[in-house]
Amino acid sequence: MKPIRNAWYVGALSHDVTTTPIQQTVLGEPVALYRTESGQAVALGDRCPHRFAPLHKGKVKGDYLECPYHGLQFEPSGACAFNPHGDGKIPQAAKVRHYPIVERDGIVWIWPGDPQQADESKVIDLSAFFGHGKQLMISGSYKLNAHFEIVLDNLLDLSHAPFLHPTTLADPGGIAHLRFEMKQEGNTVWAYHYVPASLPSAQFKPFRASTEPLCDTHAHMRWDPPCNLQLDVGVTECGRPDSEGLNIHIAHLLTPIDGNRTNYFWLASRDFVMDNEEISTLMQANVNLAFTTEDEPMIEAVAVNMGTPDLMSLKPVLLPGDAAGVRARRILKQLREQEQPPVVAPV
Repeated sequence: MKPIRNAWYVGALSHDVTTTPIQQTVLGEPVALYRTESGQAVALGDRCPHRFAPLHKGKVKGDYLECPYHGLQFEPSGACAFNPHGDGKIPQAAKVRHYPIVERDGIVWIWPGDPQQADESKVIDLSAFFGHGKQLMISGSYKLNAHFEIVLDNLLDLSHAPFLHPTTLADPGGIAHLRFEMKQEGNTVWAYHYVPASLPSAQFKPFRASTEPLCDTHAHMRWDPPCNLQLDVGVTECGRPDSEGLNIHIAHLLTPIDGNRTNYFWLASRDFVMDNEEISTLMQANVNLAFTTEDEPMIEAVAVNMGTPDLMSLKPVLLPGDAAGVRARRILKQLREQEQPPVVAPV
């Protein structure tokens, strides 16, 4: 299952890119990410063409990244700009790959495919989703030992929540009332989860004004290929529209490290108690707890048991909540086929 290269992936969260270089592996390619002294984020291939030292272990010198082994300096375009040896002549082949990037919404996006096809307008705009900067943000990242499509299965079918997250994110009795709907528009897939007349989960219960024990819960996930998801989860008084309730917005952004590992980035905001950073700290701890002790171990165990990321080749039993994940996998298969060069028949 070859990765889709002509797409925008998260290279890093903005606050993690500084004048101290870091390395991320994107679709099997090591990338050095750094910020110039003027603040520009840069992504270069993480291998010096001289003796193949990892550039992310070097230093930023103005706009340039200096190799830690012999001191060649590379400008943001990837070309060598300074050679401290001999007469200083720069060898013609002294260059590294430059990756197109876009920085927006606290995210450094990277394009690992054909740079001529890197269309900045195709980067997902999350500003409205996060309240145009008016809502307090929390964020984090994890490394998962699983193919990203196995992670997609987890995120697009939230019917697992009452079983995997009974004390953190869901009402354990909610599965009896769950109503699921799926919608596709173009290559975008929505998975709608409605749980009417349910108990509020721990993340919402302390903030409800009502003394009524039951509420309506929703958890609606939007997926845009290849790896970007937006979740609206919230509670309202029974029978009232989602807009009147308490809502948390979470972007789940996946970047394949390789065929067996995934970088999982997330950002979240809320539309209630927005001026309280202590609540943000508690929410971040709750997300970390749910993911690291519940989702992550299960996803990795599933990956081991599957032995392949190709779910359909295993002929799985399918339940109603699988519809969105299966649809996403079909779309990804089509996109892979479209990206592959045409096969030339032998003469």
